[in-house]
Amino acid sequence: MTTLGEKATRQHTRDVNLRLVLRLIYELGAVSRADLARLTNLTRTTVSDVVGELIERGLVIETGLATGGGIGRTPMLLSVAEWSRPVAAISVNADSVEGALVSLRGNVGRRISRSIQGQTGADALNTLQETLDELIQTANQPLLGIGVTTPGLINASSGMIVRAVGLEWADLPLGQLLHERYGLPVKVVNDSQCLALAEHLFGEWRGVANLVVLKIGKGVGAGIVLNGQLYAGEGFGAGEIGHLAFTANGLLCKCGNRGCLETVLGSDALLHQARTAIAANPNSILAAYASDLSLGRIAEGAAMGDPVAQHVITTAAAATGAAVATIISLLSVRHVLITGRITAFGETFAELVRREVAQRALPALVRDTEIRLAPAPTITPLIGAAAPVLTGELGLIRLHRREEHVDA
Repeated sequence: MTTLGEKATRQHTRDVNLRLVLRLIYELGAVSRADLARLTNLTRTTVSDVVGELIERGLVIETGLATGGGIGRTPMLLSVAEWSRPVAAISVNADSVEGALVSLRGNVGRRISRSIQGQTGADALNTLQETLDELIQTANQPLLGIGVTTPGLINASSGMIVRAVGLEWADLPLGQLLHERYGLPVKVVNDSQCLALAEHLFGEWRGVANLVVLKIGKGVGAGIVLNGQLYAGEGFGAGEIGHLAFTANGLLCKCGNRGCLETVLGSDALLHQARTAIAANPNSILAAYASDLSLGRIAEGAAMGDPVAQHVITTAAAATGAAVATIISLLSVRHVLITGRITAFGETFAELVRREVAQRALPALVRDTEIRLAPAPTITPLIGAAAPVLTGELGLIRLHRREEHVDA
């Protein structure tokens, strides 16, 4: 007679084997059953049974016979069925809700965008759900799950948004709400953390164990990967440096405090600084663009030698350098990526940041640190939103993505 304990052990073993075999097929791209048995030390019978179940689930397909010489029967190759279980990925930012279907390889198919300018609270939540409704209706295959990335303090284990200042969300059980509405696994991740995860899994620093992505847009936040894992901290707020008091008696922030880094370095704050300086210096090149000012215009003005534009960029670089130096001093990381709207300031800004960091942090820590400036492609937050679902539901460790974008 089989006991419940024995059944549980068998089920656990079976699940472990399923994930192990799927992970190898995923990472190797095309592999035979015989190779899987050799690589996993599982019996051929066990591998055959596991592969059969993966094929039945639609996660794996036979792609053809292996090529090349050899004696005996030519083995059949197996690959992951890339679009068999897409993820519905949602990225919420200050201006819009972006949605996409993302494949098991992290490629982006169907995309949807809805504006949330001026929306907060229940209105922004409704727009998010409407975007998901439309996205799910377009899916031709069963979904693996839902991944959401949004600003704010987020308990990723429960999907609870503790607080998202700009959206006026507090103690919002977003993961639970979406799970109950759609009946699918849901992962909710902070936007800066998702960018760090996307960089770790798919970016230029793919596979780097320790890195920080500093996102500077309307808000300011950092995503941290330590030892190959996202680090959120005990209160889920690791990297929330945008609401760290930066200047004494500074401007009032949306969070209720004064002088937060966001009030100095956020894109709205930088544009306000530029307009104030233009009013005092009407001969500035930027005066012609005062009603339609952007960070890109400021960068153009600085390149033309405009002192107002140069002062704004220099001030921004000093604040960014202080933030990066603090990050490096606390975490001793050697890879820091700066992204977001501030990348419009270009490589001159990045070099100013590097100089500021060198003056503020211990030379031995900075010497081998690489600080890079790179705008995040619009698909990156969507890929980052999908990544926790792919890793959590399928047990994948290193995600491999081909550089293509396919409509599912």
